Amino acid sequence: MALLELTNVHTYYGQIHALKGISLTVDQGEIVTLIGSNGAGKSTTLRTISGLLTPRQGQVTLAGRRIDRVPPHTIVNLGISQSPEGRRIFPRLTVLENLEMGAYIHSTHSPEFRADLDRVMTLFPRLRERVKQKGGTLSGGEQQMLAIGRALMARPKVLLLDEPSMGLAPVIVEQIFDIIKDINQQGTTILLVEQNALMALAIAHRGYVLQSGKIVLEDTAASLQSNEMVQKAYLGLD
Repeated sequence: MALLELTNVHTYYGQIHALKGISLTVDQGEIVTLIGSNGAGKSTTLRTISGLLTPRQGQVTLAGRRIDRVPPHTIVNLGISQSPEGRRIFPRLTVLENLEMGAYIHSTHSPEFRADLDRVMTLFPRLRERVKQKGGTLSGGEQQMLAIGRALMARPKVLLLDEPSMGLAPVIVEQIFDIIKDINQQGTTILLVEQNALMALAIAHRGYVLQSGKIVLEDTAASLQSNEMVQKAYLGLD
């Protein structure tokens, strides 16, 4: 049984049919990536999983439990947290306060909170150096680290990452992707949405290609990297 599964999911924005029968699985311990052009439905897929959008048809399950009619805060409690596109940290709160917001499901005085905070600071040493600094004063790369760290504070079984490389310098992107691999190797399952298909496929186990709200291709990451259509459309190779 897959840890996370979407079955024939149809999601709308008003009358706009954004997801047209999406079915995908994410197994325990995997990094699975969704690649596709702008407007393909990648972020909509993550928003549907996290309960921010409710599908009109189909279902989403986590460890066999249906969650597509469950409120977003309950989905976090069940084990799914998201680092959203554009980071969306709280700019007027300190780094520590942002991380505390991510850990709202357990007390900041608990041993679990201290252990999670230490884990995040170990993954992102820059956050330890800036723990009292306001989020809005951080660089773009540091804000991305904070967004991922905040999501990890909820102790997710599945971490949803939406465009973690967006707007970042190449050297910072490499650092972020190395950390994503570390998070996965520590036992967190990851569903990754990423415009940089080359980087995403380099760290993923499997991938899905979305076009106009439909999955048009699914395979191992290695096979997708060598697929002619993927190379031309998403990897910049002729």
